[in-house]
Amino acid sequence: MRLIKWILPLLILGGAGFAFVQLKASKPQLPPKAPEERSWTVLATIAQPQALSPQIELYAEIESPRQVTLRAALAGDVESVEALEGSRFQTGDLLIRLDTREIDFQIQQQQAQLDSLKAQLDTERLSYETNRKALQIEREMFAIAKRSLERQSDLSGRNLGSREQLDNAEMNLAQRQLNLVGREQSIANHPNQVNQLEAAIAQAQAQLDSLQLDRSRAEVRAPFDGRLSSLSISAGDRVRSGDTLARIYPTSSLEVRAQLPLRILPLIKQGRDDLPELTAEVELDGKQMQLDLARLSAEVAPGSAGVDGMFRFSDDSYAPEPGRTLSLQLNLPEIDNLIALPPVALYGTDRVYRVVDSRLEAVKVEHFGDRVSEAGEPQVLVRSDLLNAGDQIITTQLPNAVSGMLVEVRE
Repeated sequence: MRLIKWILPLLILGGAGFAFVQLKASKPQLPPKAPEERSWTVLATIAQPQALSPQIELYAEIESPRQVTLRAALAGDVESVEALEGSRFQTGDLLIRLDTREIDFQIQQQQAQLDSLKAQLDTERLSYETNRKALQIEREMFAIAKRSLERQSDLSGRNLGSREQLDNAEMNLAQRQLNLVGREQSIANHPNQVNQLEAAIAQAQAQLDSLQLDRSRAEVRAPFDGRLSSLSISAGDRVRSGDTLARIYPTSSLEVRAQLPLRILPLIKQGRDDLPELTAEVELDGKQMQLDLARLSAEVAPGSAGVDGMFRFSDDSYAPEPGRTLSLQLNLPEIDNLIALPPVALYGTDRVYRVVDSRLEAVKVEHFGDRVSEAGEPQVLVRSDLLNAGDQIITTQLPNAVSGMLVEVRE
């Protein structure tokens, strides 16, 4: 009896398990359900190739190509400084004044030397006139001495005169001849003396003019309308000739230097040596200003990815400070077959997707720049030989867009 109590429950559990297995095995099998492909809803625009003028953003710096360094023309003390750093000035305005007492002494000394040389020249000319008048007298006295010698010689030959008298007559004639030769030499040397004195006078006058020019520069005045960028001295400082006083620049010649990518140079040059009239826009201190491309740099700096372009302000009434950095929009010449798209249509830098039979197809494009539409909306300008007018290009950024992805264009 006790054995039957243990076996009976086991038989019941075994029969129930067997029945469950039989029921599960006889269950009808349903066919597997095929997975459905997901479709992504996107927006699209129609490609319309046309001639458009793209804009590219450039980072630039304001600079002045005519920075001028003012230097001391003479040694002395700084008497006064009339302009401070950042001051604006007009042509002819007094900027700095130097003490002139030291150079005034040099000018007086040089003037005295010049006057002395002029007096020597006047003396030489007066001496020349005197020598010319005395020359005739010397010639007459030489003739008299010559006749006296002839008489003494005749008397001596007849033993009527002494030997001493003859010697005196010969010495007198020799002395008169020596005086005559000296006078003639002084007259002949007169042009050389005059030339020498005139050269010394010219040299002294040049030195005097140089000193007077330096003295005139003791008052440092503005050579143009501009602004003082830096000041190296203050009143009371001692400066030497050539020492830096200040740096200034003209406000009318400010330029904006921006690096132009090499890829757009063919668009700018267009195979010509002269540059086309290109403009750029920049917002500066809340003002919208226009720039004109003036010239390109003559060389590419080492490690640079482009050529520097120099722009000038169309309106120079506003003069910003050199050294400021800014962002400008350069207007390029019109390019044919460009397609204007919203920025979200561009994947990466060179890829868009068009819709073909409800599926995406990647198309590689060339990005030429940007622009603002007539409605004020930003657009990117691209071109590709694979895109045709009427193609649907998606304007939705899909996270994992690939060619062949199923999409549905929403109207």
